[in-house]
Amino acid sequence: MRRVIAGTLVFLLCACKASTDGEPGDGDADAGGGTTARDGDGGSIGGGDGGSTGDGDGGSTGDGDGDGDGDDAGDGDGDNVASGGALSGGETLSTRYPGDEGIETDPAVLFFDDFEEGWTRWNAPTADTQFLTIESGALSHSGNSYLRSTVTVDDLETDQYISSSTRVDLARPTETLYFRFYAQFKGISVTPHHWVRVAAGNEDYESSGLANTVPAADDGFWFDFDASTDDVFNFYVYWHEMRSGRCNDGTAEPGCEGDQGSTYHYGNVFRPPEQSAFPRDEWICIEMRAEANTVGQSDGSLAFWIEDELIGEYRAGSPEGTWLRDSFHVGGCDFSACTEPEPFEGFDFRTSDAVQFKQIFLDAYYERDSTADKRATLEDRGLSVLDEQTIYYDDVVVAEERIGCRR
Repeated sequence: MRRVIAGTLVFLLCACKASTDGEPGDGDADAGGGTTARDGDGGSIGGGDGGSTGDGDGGSTGDGDGDGDGDDAGDGDGDNVASGGALSGGETLSTRYPGDEGIETDPAVLFFDDFEEGWTRWNAPTADTQFLTIESGALSHSGNSYLRSTVTVDDLETDQYISSSTRVDLARPTETLYFRFYAQFKGISVTPHHWVRVAAGNEDYESSGLANTVPAADDGFWFDFDASTDDVFNFYVYWHEMRSGRCNDGTAEPGCEGDQGSTYHYGNVFRPPEQSAFPRDEWICIEMRAEANTVGQSDGSLAFWIEDELIGEYRAGSPEGTWLRDSFHVGGCDFSACTEPEPFEGFDFRTSDAVQFKQIFLDAYYERDSTADKRATLEDRGLSVLDEQTIYYDDVVVAEERIGCRR
């Protein structure tokens, strides 16, 4: 399998999700399958990945690429947990279960689906929808079946907000979660406004429908794993200590340095620099790790691997970087408002042990205006962009131990 991303970095990104396919979103839609606005929809800046502003999520500054970041700390060297995260002797679940055969029986596994049994393992949807279809054939990563998500330009002319989303409640809540899946982006097409989600909360908490809000510390938190117009990845994170995009220092006090004139709290952006663009029309092995903090401490962390290569990690003390508004720039940044890099403080995600990871979503969320902006960016590069935005998924595993790519 081709190596997709070079370098060793981590980033965070938490996003808010909207709804179709029966899932409530970040807007005000009901759970009956309507389309919904998600975070950033209605912000002053739309959809520009790779510019000096953000992904259109409320006009956050500087989550684009090419921001002058240098070599990154926190790259998994030494005794960093994310540098291996494997079982004893360097073993991962995938080496214990070659071909994923029997992996779902391991006590560490919280969810498994290779789509060979249809929709039987998901809470929603429970059958094919307008945007999600389980298909069979040679295009699958393994076995005979895979999940296809397709949203077209014509679909977005009809509905401004479309979330092509699955949802599953994990077998049990957990404080440490590994999430591995395979994805394939088809052709030259626009990436979703926001993508895959992991949600944590107490028994009653739901992360949907909460765009532009700060979660209560004893209720929950969530993050999305996104793909930019430059075909690189980042996390987008909502938690009770998240920063606002209003002020340079992440606060929301009127009259502050860099005051944007309005208060907004969209997901905080963590995008590692020096990533190579992922390939189109090829299966990509993606794995994330999320650790909730010990209550009263800032020892929560996030990390991700591509093709079993650690791309990065955010944890207490690493990497060094600079906060500017609602984005953390590894190695610092070049804007006039940037301060000197300091070690990342770690995540204080929660103040209650009842808040644990509980749900995952395969959600390709598109918004009409940001999709048009991303399309224009690609066309300005001389690319011919498809009217159909298709993503395939296969071989999904969620566990409490390192999974690794399928052997």
